Amino acid sequence: MDDERYLAARKAAEKRVKSRVEFYQHLAAYVMVNAMLAIAFNFPFWMIFVTFGWGAGLLAHGIEVFFDDPLRRERAVAREMEKLGYKPTDVETEKPKRDRLLTLGDDGELVELDELESRNREDGRMRR
Repeated sequence: MDDERYLAARKAAEKRVKSRVEFYQHLAAYVMVNAMLAIAFNFPFWMIFVTFGWGAGLLAHGIEVFFDDPLRRERAVAREMEKLGYKPTDVETEKPKRDRLLTLGDDGELVELDELESRNREDGRMRR
């Protein structure tokens, strides 16, 4: 089971690295082609449309590469599948919860609930 999870994680990491490399290649092509057009045609007016049009596509590509969260997308797909009546088996639909309960102590420090209960018991014994 751990080997399968490792392979899945490695495949996802490789995909993300590949998409970043493709974005940097896209950026390099954008800069080089626009620089060559500017030098060859001495900054013509029509070049503004090429630069801004291609720049918008490059911006969309960058947003997709750097701001897209695959786990968020998988959770959204799992929620939609649940609405359709299918129960997801391998996708976590909720964010993981903490295993321990935390609360604020009297001094304002975060303490585990069982630790707080033991402190209260000790304080009750000391007061007697």
